[in-house]
Amino acid sequence: MGNDLNSLVPITMDDIVPNVNLPGDVFFKLSEDNFVVIGREGTREQFRELHFFDKIKNSNVYIKKPDLRKFSSLKVLSASEVMKNDKASVETKVTTLSQTLNTVFTCIDQLGFNNEALGNSKFIANSILKIINDTPKLTTLMSIMNSISEDLVRHSMAVSMVSALISQSKGWNNPSILEKMALGAILHDIGLKEYPKEFLAKPRVEYTAEDSEYYQKHAFRGIEILRTVENVPQEVMAIVYEHHENSIGQGYPRALRDVRLHPFSKVVALADTFCELVFKDAQNPTVRSPEEALSFIEHTLGQPFNKECFVALKNVLTFGIRKVSIKIV
Repeated sequence: MGNDLNSLVPITMDDIVPNVNLPGDVFFKLSEDNFVVIGREGTREQFRELHFFDKIKNSNVYIKKPDLRKFSSLKVLSASEVMKNDKASVETKVTTLSQTLNTVFTCIDQLGFNNEALGNSKFIANSILKIINDTPKLTTLMSIMNSISEDLVRHSMAVSMVSALISQSKGWNNPSILEKMALGAILHDIGLKEYPKEFLAKPRVEYTAEDSEYYQKHAFRGIEILRTVENVPQEVMAIVYEHHENSIGQGYPRALRDVRLHPFSKVVALADTFCELVFKDAQNPTVRSPEEALSFIEHTLGQPFNKECFVALKNVLTFGIRKVSIKIV
């Protein structure tokens, strides 16, 4: 392949829509400099019929970097059809959205943030709002989210769900508000997408002072990424920059107190910490139930978040959220 090797990027089989014409060539890596074409652009995807599919199904395959946007667009289009299918289960829809968000994040990482990436992220956010409207019980949604293996994708979707539920509990049912809240939560950790996976897998309790300083830069890096697109809502920018602040002024990057924080940031900051506590990953080896997570925030952390948001989250767990009319555009 010559110089074409430098243009190949890894994707997973989940990034490829099954049983449709491939939008680009697909390669399998045999050795460091040896790749073989397993699917040609314009031919029907039939990888599952290959005699060596078991060898590739859990491995990366490769596509040309310029084709990544076409694969991402096709994945989003396929996901939109699943979301329109009233017979599809909530589990199927959540799984499909998680795979699609992973594809969108990969596209952003490799090709940068642009209007198409913003539009695809809005699609994910609105789809999450639709799922919440159909399944408004938080514990049910959290249970379904456990099936998502990619940490950043699962966390981003969970924070988006919890943020939207807190918003509804506070009476913020305007579709525009909910979309911006869900979108900001989806993108709140976008600055981490560029961080090495080995670093993100390191428990924060083992961070050196330099590690902590490096990690805390992801909030600023996030808004740098979003600033490349002019029409990103300011509410979304505030969420990305302030999601590690808290009401008592002990957060970062600016140690702002409650009165100076954007109202949306207060919601996502709480949802972010809550979701970190209820899902198992490198930072949280001991999973807590939603009730235990609330207790930990209140009694161990000293409840450093906005009081109204915390009460709203408690109400979500206690009473759930009644269905509201949300028109997804």
